[in-house]
Formats: sequence, structure tokens, C-alpha cells
Amino acid sequence: MSAPKGSHIRELGVAGLAIIDAVRVEFGLGLTVLTGETGAGKSLLVDALALARGGRGDSGAVRAGSDRLRVDLQISAQGRDQIAVREVYAEGRSVARIDDELITIGRLAGEIGPLIDIHGQHDQQRLGDPARQRELLDRWSKAEGHRAEVASLIQQRGTLHEELQGLGGDDARRLALLEVARTERDDLEAADVREGEEAELKEELRRASNSERISALQDELREALNEDRSGLRARAASAERIARELARLDGDATTLQERVSALSIEIDDLGREAAGLTPFAGGSRSLGELEDRLALLLALQRRFRTDEAGLLVALTRAREEVERLDGAEERRTAITKQLTALNARIGEAATALRTVRREGAATLTSAVNAALTALDLPPTFAIPLAPRGGVEGDPLVEGQPCAVDQGGGDDVSFMFAPNAGEPAGPLAKIASGGELSRVSLAIEEALSDASEARTLVFDEIDAGLGGRAGETLGRSLRRISAQHQVLCVTHLPQVAAQADIHLRVSKREVDGRTLTQVQRLTDEERVVELAAMLAGEGAGSGATAAANELLANARRGR
Repeated sequence: MSAPKGSHIRELGVAGLAIIDAVRVEFGLGLTVLTGETGAGKSLLVDALALARGGRGDSGAVRAGSDRLRVDLQISAQGRDQIAVREVYAEGRSVARIDDELITIGRLAGEIGPLIDIHGQHDQQRLGDPARQRELLDRWSKAEGHRAEVASLIQQRGTLHEELQGLGGDDARRLALLEVARTERDDLEAADVREGEEAELKEELRRASNSERISALQDELREALNEDRSGLRARAASAERIARELARLDGDATTLQERVSALSIEIDDLGREAAGLTPFAGGSRSLGELEDRLALLLALQRRFRTDEAGLLVALTRAREEVERLDGAEERRTAITKQLTALNARIGEAATALRTVRREGAATLTSAVNAALTALDLPPTFAIPLAPRGGVEGDPLVEGQPCAVDQGGGDDVSFMFAPNAGEPAGPLAKIASGGELSRVSLAIEEALSDASEARTLVFDEIDAGLGGRAGETLGRSLRRISAQHQVLCVTHLPQVAAQADIHLRVSKREVDGRTLTQVQRLTDEERVVELAAMLAGEGAGSGATAAANELLANARRGR
């Protein structure tokens, strides 16, 4: 059997879970059944799958004497194999990994959960979820396009509402915000901040604060360099004359004379430069003006909680806010018109979605009820659509205000009446575990051609069924297994006979401890197992013949 597009489980390993010490099970495509005596551990394998898909872990399930339970799952999804690992420790801690990457349980549920659907006595939350029911109906009705259009329009409406709120809400609030923005803009414009001005002011202040000392030092430097006899220029000139005379008399002093001459020239230049120093008279602003300006800049920085460069950004932002709020009334009018037009489009799109859903609900109801009849359940499945009431101003759907969200304006509920004369109620609340599993099977059979391949697990789906209904149930499972990988825990030989793979779960005692074993049966072993399911252990030739007939009928029906 070729692998369908989608996902399927390749292998499951379980260790330290209740009576399971360590088992490893390989799964194939098609229909796999698990049989065996009550209490052998069949449902424990389903529990292990639930853990691997992100289900709640219970430290009480850890095998006595073990510090943890471990489940590892090899699953193929879209042609790529993944290994998911879940460990639950005896002290209560839980760990999850995908391909050796440590992840949260939530992420495990998000990535592996959608690939495995478990329909059992205690795992029907997904089917009972109204959002899941609406999703199934939309898939059957091919309403995804209509739903996507509604979702897009709702998103546009949300964006406009956010913009409208950002315009300041009512007039009083908008005017208050406008006044604040104008004050900030005017104060920053009046300050006329320049980038780098703060550093310039601090330098100018430093010089202005030391003006007298600067003038005195200028005078001292001029005197030190240019004094007629004791100044450096006069003394350097004298040294140069002496060095020339020395070099004329002693050739070895030539280099020294050259250096002295160079120094004399440099000192002469310094003297002229010092003589030309302008007496310090301060800048164009007084010390008080400089201090006031710097104080203003620092006060603005504290007010806007930013630095000098940030003040320029704050000015730009304040100008934009004034412009936005000043023109808010005009923009609000435009948005209100857009919302009115958008509400009309939402109403039209939601009406179209409801029409498609209503038609799909009728045909899906018929398909599921036909499957229920074959499964020996009353054909009382129904999918009422409940328009979600709205208030004035909401989109009109079929002429009535409707609270439309991204999923449309309808509440979808799967209803079922398991007993004649009783009113139908929500599926997850009114059906027993076995009935609910079979209703799930009927829904899955109806939807099988419209859904991507995944793994469907049915635990105790045959509870309360007899042989004839069991044979119908087995054929239904087999039909679904052409599209999905199906795993089924069963007590009925009529169901087991339909399997592509037959696994027998048994338990034995070793050194005073109970151990679970899982064995893949050969054709001959299947006959023995089916005969035992029909007539008990030690079944005679009649049961063996009946088992062979069940297998032959199953093969003929393929």
C-alpha cells in the first residue's frame, strides 16, 4: 500500500507506563487492530499515543519502581520523518522533545496533535469543540473560500477601529490631546534646538567663567617669550650667535649649531604668535545668558526624557501629532463611511457563508446518518446553525444584526439523540463513550475524501455491538483506512478480520511482575486469535472454521 499524502505513524516505543515495562511497535498503513484479553494493556498504548501528541501526563501512570515513563513516536508528515519524545517523571515533571530539541508541551500538542485523532472513551474533546465542528462542516461544504473572505473583511474592520481609537476617541479627549501636542510643538520650536549646541554651550561657559585668568596668562606668555633681554626670543638669538661662532672654530659642532638655529627660528615664531593674541573679551552672550540657555536645554531633556538628539525627534513627532489630531474630524468621518461600507460587505460575505454552510449541513447530516444506520445507531444526527445575534450597527445577515467574527456569524453544533423519543443534545454531552466513538467514525467516513491523511485511533469503538453490526463497523473502518492510517482497539472478531495488520496484546508474569507484550500476528496466528475471540481459549474446529470464513469474507469485500 503506497503512503498517502499527509501523515502516518511508523513506530511507537513505550517504557515504564503502568504494566508496560518496555515495548516497541511498528505500524503500517491501512487498518491496524489491537486485540487481547481485558487488562493486557491495549488501552495503555492508546494512552501512550495521547501523551505523544501532547496530552496531559499523570505521574501516577509511572510503572512502580521506575523513575519515569517514556514514549517515543516516529511519525512521517509530508514526506519527512520526525521523532517526538514525551517523558513523565514520578515526581510530576514532564518533558517533551521533537528531533532532540527540548520543547514545551504546548508546542508538542500544536505540531503532533493535529496529526493524530483519538476517538475513545475519554478523549472526545476535539469532536465536542464547537470550533472544531464548524471547521469540519466548512471542510465538507467547501466553504473555506467564503470563510477566508469574511476573515479578511473582519481584519480590515479591526484595523479601521484601531485607527479610529488612535484619533483620540470622542471630541473632548481629542481636543485635550491636541492641546498637549500643540504645547509640546510650540515649546520645542521656540527653543530652536541645534544638534551639538549643548557641547558648544558648555565650552563657551567654561571659557567665560575663566576670562580674567585667560587674559592674565596671555600677558605672562607674551612677556616670557618677548621680554627684551630675558625673554626666550632674545636668549634664543644669543644662543644661535654663540653656536655659529663655535661651529666656525670647531667643525664637530656643526650639527649642534643647526639644531640651535632651528630652535631659535621656532621660538621666534612663537613669540610673534603670542604677541598677536587677542585679549579675551568673552562671546556675544553674557555668562548669565549662557547659563540660562543650557538650563533650558537640560530642562527640555528631562521633560521629554531624552537627550539633545531626541529633542529633535520629539519635535517631529509633536508636529505630526498636531497635524493628525487637527485633521482627525475629517479622517473620522472618512473612517466612519468606510466602516459602514465594510459592514455591508461583511454582511453579504457572512450571508453567502451561511448559505453554503446550511446546504453543507443538510448533505453532511444525510451522509452521517446513513453511516450511523449501518453502525446500528439511530439516524438522529443533526447540525443546526444558530445565527449569532448582534446589536444595532452590526452587519446585517439575512436582514438581522449579527455579531460576525472571523469564522462567520453562525454557531455550529453537532447534535445527536441516542435513544428514541429523547430530544437531541450536544454530541459530546449526550452520547456514551462507545456511541460517541461510532458517531466519530461515521463523521470521519463522511469526511474522509475531503480531509488530508492522518492517523485515526479508535478505542473501544465496538462497545455494546453484536456480530452483524461489528462486521459493518469493520468495513467502515476499512473504507476510512484507504485514506487514513487507522488504529483500532477491538473485542469483536468481525472488526479484527478486516485488518491489514493484526497486533495481539498480552500480559505475562515474570519474577512476580506483570509485563505487557505486543505481537504482530501471522496469517495462521490470526486464525487462532479470531477463533479464541469467537469461542474463547481452546476453541474447537467450528470456531476455527468460522474464523477462516470471517477472513475470507473480509478479503472478498476489499
